[in-house]
Amino acid sequence: MNSLELNIKNLWKPLAIVAALAFLYANVLLKLGRDWWTDENYSHGLLVPFVIGFIVWTEFGELKNARRKPQFWIGGAVIIAAILMLFGGSLGAELFTQRVSMVLVCAGIVVYFFGARLLRLLVVPFALLLLSIPIPQIIFNKIAFPLQIWASQAAVWGIRLFEVPTLRKGNVIEILPRGATQIIALEVVEACSGIRSLMTLVTLALILAYFTGEKKESGAGKFGRSADFWRTVILMFSAIPIAVLTNAARVTATGVTTYYYGKKATESAWHEASGWLVYVAALALLIAVNAGLKTVFRRINAAKSPKNSAADFAFAENECETENRSSARGFQTKFAAYVLIAVLLCGGIFINWFERRGETEIARKSLSEIPQTLGDWRQKGSEIRFGEQTESVLRVSDYTMREYFTADNRLANIYVGYYASQRTGATYHSPQNCLPGAGWTMREPELVEIKTAGGKTFNANRYIIENGVYKEVMIYWYQGRGRFEASEYRDKINTVFDSVVRRRSDGAMVRVMTSVGADEEKATASAINLSALLAERLDEFVPE
Repeated sequence: MNSLELNIKNLWKPLAIVAALAFLYANVLLKLGRDWWTDENYSHGLLVPFVIGFIVWTEFGELKNARRKPQFWIGGAVIIAAILMLFGGSLGAELFTQRVSMVLVCAGIVVYFFGARLLRLLVVPFALLLLSIPIPQIIFNKIAFPLQIWASQAAVWGIRLFEVPTLRKGNVIEILPRGATQIIALEVVEACSGIRSLMTLVTLALILAYFTGEKKESGAGKFGRSADFWRTVILMFSAIPIAVLTNAARVTATGVTTYYYGKKATESAWHEASGWLVYVAALALLIAVNAGLKTVFRRINAAKSPKNSAADFAFAENECETENRSSARGFQTKFAAYVLIAVLLCGGIFINWFERRGETEIARKSLSEIPQTLGDWRQKGSEIRFGEQTESVLRVSDYTMREYFTADNRLANIYVGYYASQRTGATYHSPQNCLPGAGWTMREPELVEIKTAGGKTFNANRYIIENGVYKEVMIYWYQGRGRFEASEYRDKINTVFDSVVRRRSDGAMVRVMTSVGADEEKATASAINLSALLAERLDEFVPE
């Protein structure tokens, strides 16, 4: 009975801290779990908690016997900073900041109760947790697009090895099947570029390197100080070319089979199964690289002189003894635990209240109601709609794409993509990422001044874009909450500020394109004219 009472007495504080943490990060955990379940780029996150639990369990003896020196002030400062990050991320509609703060607060709690030494023993679990957090969409797009292009280039090279005629336009590969008259376009999307397998492979590389490391008495604690650290770094970076090459091989196989069997090669069960085969092949290559690195580093270690090794050991031993003499046994007071629980609960009450407060509802008209006449420009045909897959990637709340023409037969295309809220992670897709992927070359970037009839003046991006025989002038900007921005990064900063001050994160990306024709200067002037007319009318649809 006394033993049971003692166990309960020892357990209630850790359980209370875990419950307070869950309360503080309830919304963050729910959104993260949903992303793990629905986003194929981070589906490995579903397994990460179990892997972390297994690592802690296998290293529990070492963790239990590690010297503990509570650092209340340092740990407390880290915890407060993490809660402020959570608050700022909630105010600024930035999911990444909120999720990183969760990792930071856990690290702070370890330092708070046990000291920084124990945190070093948990470096791998914390690294795994960070790798399972989806990166911001703006950064993700910057990573995904080069991978798509590299995978496309490698796939075209591979397809041509089989003497299959093909043409690449950005990340679109065009193939004319044997005996056919219609070209089939294979788009190397994120799923085929390696970006999805990359996030999983980098995580697997860390896990593989950890569990195949040299067995030492101090296990995880020495992991970051030995050759295992450099082997892990190299292995994780090797996941990038492995992901691209294996996925390029998949696209190559799809291209070759498309040439011989037509479009059904891209719709068969084999094509779906090839996605899993890519993972298996990539994992096999990762294991092979790891084995090679272990051999190399083993030989390097063997080449070291015994004298140096003995000196290193003596240094480490003396360092340990010095630390043992200087370390004072930490005293984990009830007061420290009570203060931490109170801080977490107070933060949780405020954060949960803010999350449920929501954003300000703004009345607006549907973009489909944009006038069919803008100055001298008149709409041609009906609205252009994207396919279901494209819409799922864009994640817009409302959008319109249509064509306008003038009396002198100049034709222009406009696109407006509106986001009612960016708190969920849905945000603009920059033309700098989307258009090159579709085969467009962007050149001659500059800022142009747009002046509306109502007296508004703002800067917008202007590019000359080319795709084969097509040459267009493109102007685009970001508009919302009365702001007009050319830079997506400044617009993001403004979104954070307005979310804090005005409880709003809505906005739109606006794009205007027209053919250069025989006179680039005249085409640019026409595009600026239509941009000014469109910006003037957008207040009803993208409210201030």
